[in-house]
Amino acid sequence: MQDRACFTGYIYLSIYLSIYHISSKVLFGKVIPKIKSQKRYAPVVMQNCFSKYEDGYERFLESNGSVFFFWKGRVAIYVLLKAIGVGSGDEVILPGFTCVVVPNAVLYLGAKPVYADIDPQTYNITAETIEPLISPRTKVIIAQNTFGLSPDLDPIMALAEQHGIYVIEDCAHGLGSTYKGRPAGTSTHASFFSTQWSKPISTGLGGIAYVRDEVLVHKVAAIVEQLTPPRMMEQAILAAQVFVRPLANRPALYYPLVEAYRFLTQKVGLSVGSSVGDELLSVQMPHGYLKRMGGFQRRALQRGLKTLPQRVRQRQLVAEQYDTFFRNTAIQPSARPDYAEHSMLRYPIRVPDKAKILERARRLRIPVGDWFVSPLHPVEGELSQWGYQAGQCPEAEKACAEVINLFTDHALSHQQLSALFDGML
Repeated sequence: MQDRACFTGYIYLSIYLSIYHISSKVLFGKVIPKIKSQKRYAPVVMQNCFSKYEDGYERFLESNGSVFFFWKGRVAIYVLLKAIGVGSGDEVILPGFTCVVVPNAVLYLGAKPVYADIDPQTYNITAETIEPLISPRTKVIIAQNTFGLSPDLDPIMALAEQHGIYVIEDCAHGLGSTYKGRPAGTSTHASFFSTQWSKPISTGLGGIAYVRDEVLVHKVAAIVEQLTPPRMMEQAILAAQVFVRPLANRPALYYPLVEAYRFLTQKVGLSVGSSVGDELLSVQMPHGYLKRMGGFQRRALQRGLKTLPQRVRQRQLVAEQYDTFFRNTAIQPSARPDYAEHSMLRYPIRVPDKAKILERARRLRIPVGDWFVSPLHPVEGELSQWGYQAGQCPEAEKACAEVINLFTDHALSHQQLSALFDGML
């Protein structure tokens, strides 16, 4: 497997270094002179109105809040927690069905992550799974939007109000979804979004924080003021990767390119990636973690905002095709409660043998997602350094063993679906 990753990594590297040569000329030739003419990087904050530069954010957020932009979504959650004052001795409740970078942000601040189990139908935490975990030390609840579906937030907000706790909606999956008619992320004190590779708007890497609480806005702004943008070299490499990324839409190239990307990012450290090796092995903040969003990312975000509604609708239409395929079979899609509009970032389904179907997908060259392989994806095995003990969230662990997800940016054909689920329907 590693030899194959090295080989495909070489191919991947050869392609994107040639593009990097071109993109670096664009970035270094056009961006740097403009940046050098500015004495400082002012944080982009939006309060009570949208400036011309931020025109379009009302497509997925309300205008009565403030928005901040980051190199990655995990930086946004770290900054929000820090602004709230999370620190040593504090507890933060979050789902035991998430990405490891979320508890990492809690641990970087010296606080303790406390894991809540999920509803097996929605894959989200609920007020019922949260309440027994609240203690005098609880400072924040992170309520995750999973696969594009918001949790039922009103009961969670009511519970938090009783105890004087902040609620942050984790909308890394939530661009374009809604909760009771309101854009995802606007029903809690604050929220954060990701514009990483697989999202409806992709800037390669990227994060957005949205803050409604007025006191919190000023604290976040003060932290953001101290952050630096990514280096031009990082932006150039990211631009090259963005140009190469469409190749992964070809079924024959998907798995080799994913392997190469992970190898170069997590093993070699040669490309900029969603997760670097240290984040998967340690609870110490990696070097270069705290950055705000770069110019290349901001321009890509602006372009993506113009087509966000159409992109979300396309994913929903793909989900409807999958609904039709699975109708009257043993495989049932996840619940879509009336309180929310599901943006269908992924189409999650439970299968009797996850390992078998993922291996079959690889052999047939059919792109399929494995979210989540563990309660703290993508880390497998011992999770005690993140404060998670086996058996702590049984429904989440069961979901990790059974759930695969179909991509919705491009629909699998009826022939591909039939081949993939042959003998399982």
